[in-house]
Amino acid sequence: MTERTALTADAIAAADDPDAAADFLKRHPARRSELCRAAEAKGASAVLFELDRLASGAQGGSTDTPALELRLQGHSVVFGRDHAYLMVIVDDHPAFDDDPRFARRLEDGRRYATLGAGPRGMMPIFSTLVSGVNRAADLSPLLADTFDLEIQHPDVAAGQRTERDVVDELFAVDEGFSDELPYDILPFPWSDGYNSNSYISGLLQVTGWEADQPGRVPGWTKPVPAEFFTGKDQAEDEAMPLTSGRGKQP
Repeated sequence: MTERTALTADAIAAADDPDAAADFLKRHPARRSELCRAAEAKGASAVLFELDRLASGAQGGSTDTPALELRLQGHSVVFGRDHAYLMVIVDDHPAFDDDPRFARRLEDGRRYATLGAGPRGMMPIFSTLVSGVNRAADLSPLLADTFDLEIQHPDVAAGQRTERDVVDELFAVDEGFSDELPYDILPFPWSDGYNSNSYISGLLQVTGWEADQPGRVPGWTKPVPAEFFTGKDQAEDEAMPLTSGRGKQP
C-alpha cells in the first residue's frame, strides 16, 4: 500500500491534496460525502474543486460547478426606477447542503439566496445604507422583476477560478460591508450618499464581476468605493469558503 492510498479523508482534507482525493474516490466511491464534509470543515478548496470537477464530469457537464448560478435582478420602486439585487442559485451543490442561507426554493425546486441593500429600517430619510442576505424586499413574490440577467465572473469563464470560489467571495465581502454610508434614494455625483444600486454595482466591481448597467437603476454609475468593503481583504487573506451559514441577515 502506498503512502497516498493509506490516507484518510481527514488527512487528505488537511493536506488539501486534489490528487489524493481523486485516488480516494476511485477506491471508495461511496465515501464521497465523507470526503466532502472533511474538506468543507478544513476549508480544503483544492479538494472541493476536484470533487466539483469529478461530479461535473460524471454528469456530462462542461464546467466545474454547474449547479451554481448568479442572476442580476431588479424590481420597480419609485418614479419608474428600479432596485437591483443578486440571486445566487446553488441547486443541489454539496458545498451548500446544510447552509441556512439557501433554505428557500424557486418554483422548480432549486435553492437560492439573495444579496442586496437598502436604507436602515426601510427609512429613506436621514438613514444609512445597510446590506443583507435574504432581505424581505428582495424575496417578496409581490414585486415583479423588471430585469433578470445571468452573469458570469471572467475568471470562471477563463477557467482560472471555480464558481464556488467567486460566490463564496461575494458573501465574504458583503459580510464585511460597513453599513454606515449615508443613504440617498437618488445619489448625485456631488453628494455623499449611496443607494442599493450603488451597493450592487460596487460589490460586483470589487469582486471582479463584469455587468452592464441593467435598466433604469439610479446610483449604478456611483458604485460604493472599495474601501468600504473591508471583507475583501479578509476573503483574500483567509481564502476560506463560507459554507457554515455565516453572513448578514435581513
